[in-house]
Amino acid sequence: MFFKCIILLSIAVLVFAAQIPRPEERIIGGHYIPIEYVPWQVSLLNNMVLRCGGSILSDRVILTAAHCVFNVTIEDLSVRAGSSHWGKGGQVVKVLKAIPHEQYCHSCSVNDVAVLILESPLKFSADVQNIALAEKPSQAGNITLVSGWGVTLEGANFSWPILQGVHVTILDPTECKRSHGEDVICADAVERDVCNGDSGGPLVSLPDRKLIGIVSWGYGCARKNPGIYADVVFFRNWLSSTINENLNSSTDEC
Repeated sequence: MFFKCIILLSIAVLVFAAQIPRPEERIIGGHYIPIEYVPWQVSLLNNMVLRCGGSILSDRVILTAAHCVFNVTIEDLSVRAGSSHWGKGGQVVKVLKAIPHEQYCHSCSVNDVAVLILESPLKFSADVQNIALAEKPSQAGNITLVSGWGVTLEGANFSWPILQGVHVTILDPTECKRSHGEDVICADAVERDVCNGDSGGPLVSLPDRKLIGIVSWGYGCARKNPGIYADVVFFRNWLSSTINENLNSSTDEC
């Protein structure tokens, strides 16, 4: 009887162990990250299903990638802030306006940046905070943090339900811009990367924790090719004018 119990217990332990996610099943090379560590992170939802990530610039302004709002109906868009889960908790607010860059090219991923204006203000707390934009271009070798709920393995068709983060290193900006365009940053790390569903999310400089990039695209996930991010410093003037114009007009409408 005792021997039988030992066998049953061993089987239970093996079954439980089989359910523990392996490292390769998470955001590639990353780890769980509490929302209070990245309180600027939001999930962008389309009909309450994860579409992309985004960053809080103010209580009514979210920054994301232009391809995240391509071919979507504005009435179906909302953001969830203040939760490590894209599907529950925190605050959910409808999107009033989605303004992609007027020269965004969907087929070539140029000018992949968009501003979202929310219908009502977010309520700031320890879990919901805005992030400042970087003022200076990123430097090669700088360590950064990127986060999101994207697929956990290239080719997977489901998103990880809990927020993941990973550290990546900025590559030579001159070479990056020569290869991929003036409006982007390249970042990479061995077996660490973002993947589908992380688009629009924040690339944050460390240790000053400023927004330097927006997840845009890449050739696969965690391959030898770098991740490509829209360069926030490059778009600072566009962001400022777009936010001022659309936030003011939204206030007038209210």
